[in-house]
Amino acid sequence: MSLSTILFDAGGTLVFLDYFFVARELRRRGVAVSSRDVRKAEYAARADVDRRLSKIVDSTDDTRRRPYFVVILEHLGVDPQLAEQVIAHLEFVHKQDNLWRRMMPSTPAVLQQLKSRGVRLGVVSNSDGRINAILQKCGIARFFEIIIDSHVVGVEKPAAQIFTLALQRLQSQPQETLYVGDIYEIDVVGSGRAGLHSVLLDTLDLYNGVSCQKIRHLRDLLAIV
Repeated sequence: MSLSTILFDAGGTLVFLDYFFVARELRRRGVAVSSRDVRKAEYAARADVDRRLSKIVDSTDDTRRRPYFVVILEHLGVDPQLAEQVIAHLEFVHKQDNLWRRMMPSTPAVLQQLKSRGVRLGVVSNSDGRINAILQKCGIARFFEIIIDSHVVGVEKPAAQIFTLALQRLQSQPQETLYVGDIYEIDVVGSGRAGLHSVLLDTLDLYNGVSCQKIRHLRDLLAIV
């Protein structure tokens, strides 16, 4: 594969749910879980929500978030009545300060190595207008030539238009561009509609039978480029 450009999803790929915060909120309500437990449940939720939403045409990032939290709490065995209270609180906090705000320590080094190999980098994210600020706070916005936030441009993945917009801004060709994301129906299917190559970030190997290349860690991209 001859690549000139790599585009990244943000939430679930570059930045992650604040597992520590969610675990702390659950413990405050008497649910004995660790941040590691929440992390495992969240990864399972990605594949589960993907399957549930694969036949829903008009879902959006906002409408997907609640069932996402529902599945996480189901995997953690939280009582449904308590789960409703927790979800309401998480939704409230997310509106104040986006909960997808944690970054893997190795991410900056991976991005730096990709840049040093002459690869152009960008972000295409379903977000709420805050993803640029989040990436700035994490210290990695500097690696990207473009950061496209669906809220700002008015179109969401999996629509091909948002990927095409990124290609136009970078003046990159789809056949030389790779998209990296963590949800098959949104990231892989969507980028494929725009003619891009795709890689699915499947850290816990929960996706079976998908017709795309998978990686377990972002550093695995270094073996592709």
